Amino acid sequence: MKTVKLSNNIIFLLGLGFLCLTNLAFAQNPSLLEVNPPEGPSNNQVRAIVNVRLIDGLGGPPQENAVVLVKGNRILKAGTEDQVAVPVGAEITDGTGMSLLPGLIDSHLHNVNNNKALHAILTNGVTTVRDPGHPFRFYQSLHFAQTKLPRVYLTGAHLDGYPGVYLDQAALVRSTDHIQTLIKDYVMQGGSGIKIYFRLPLKYYETVMRTADFYHIPVVAHLELVDAEDAILAGLQGIEHITSFGTSLAEPEDAREFREGVQADNNYRRDGRYLLWSKIDLSADRVKEVLALAVKNNVVLSPTLTTFERQAGDEEYQAKAFKNMLDFVGMAHQAGVTIVTGSHNSGKYAQRGLAYQREMELFVEAGMSPLEVISSSTLHNAHYFRTQDRLGSIEPGKLADLILVEGNPAVDIKAMYAIKKVMLNGEWVDRDEVVE
Repeated sequence: MKTVKLSNNIIFLLGLGFLCLTNLAFAQNPSLLEVNPPEGPSNNQVRAIVNVRLIDGLGGPPQENAVVLVKGNRILKAGTEDQVAVPVGAEITDGTGMSLLPGLIDSHLHNVNNNKALHAILTNGVTTVRDPGHPFRFYQSLHFAQTKLPRVYLTGAHLDGYPGVYLDQAALVRSTDHIQTLIKDYVMQGGSGIKIYFRLPLKYYETVMRTADFYHIPVVAHLELVDAEDAILAGLQGIEHITSFGTSLAEPEDAREFREGVQADNNYRRDGRYLLWSKIDLSADRVKEVLALAVKNNVVLSPTLTTFERQAGDEEYQAKAFKNMLDFVGMAHQAGVTIVTGSHNSGKYAQRGLAYQREMELFVEAGMSPLEVISSSTLHNAHYFRTQDRLGSIEPGKLADLILVEGNPAVDIKAMYAIKKVMLNGEWVDRDEVVE
């Protein structure tokens, strides 16, 4: 058996051989980059934020009366006022009554050449986004931007199986060779991840994982037809949408009925998810087994709860289903699954442009502490993007993506709606700028 396995590995590596010569730099670089690195300050002026409550994203308690120094586009020093001296000539920002946090990172946001929308997201505190699944051409507008935009990480068109779902957003996989070619092409275009969509057959997952691993880029997936435990056993570590766990948690007959419905009609999943989740018994042994598997395999979950939120006044089964989704996120967190924040743009009960903040509120409702939610929105997402050496926390040497928030979100997460100032790459963003 060992000889057969070795032979298979050799065959796979030979299949990737033609990629090695032209892409060695990608394979050696563990830190992934945005496709639109923002310009930084034109000089090394030191900026000092003083008299502020520091919430650094690392999960520890806030530091009161803190000082953060920024030089160029990097964080120079951070600490209490008796630890950090403000140099003469520094540009001072008084943070009295406010909290300073790392810029928020959105793991799941979609856009189609809309710089105005991206700028609005930035002014609401989100300094970095990842679009899991939209093709590169949906971001051509970035190259013509006249204003500051969040850092944008892309995965390229999602990998789907025939006949596909959103054909303008998909690459329909034909073979394992096709997968290798697609991923090489995506990396060459600046792709920093791969998105599997729900009609891609399980038989292709291993090739996707291994090819992506060659380039040191993560793979995330939206599941409907493939059970979460099968995807995890195939090597998947990033799961988008809480609903992706549905068929793994449900009674086998309910899961079979759901899969058959989706197989026959893509749109069945829209209401079918609520029907499925309304029947799930979260006390069942299979739920504990799925969570244990997710923890063992270091799975990261971006629940996008906001997009599925239903409340009293909606259909009773929908409200019941969402309550199960919310409770499962709490159970996953308690079990040790890494939870990250993704807005999925909007939700029925989210204010326009503030779906991210609503997602943070829902995490607290699920049982996470505000400080845990802040880490999920900053450093945990930076790890998810594999860019934690540059972003995600307020530490010397990291890029100066910062937000000033009125109040104390470590006590009340609703303070995250009160964004007062945003710094991107060492420069304050003009939040009142009109973007055409």
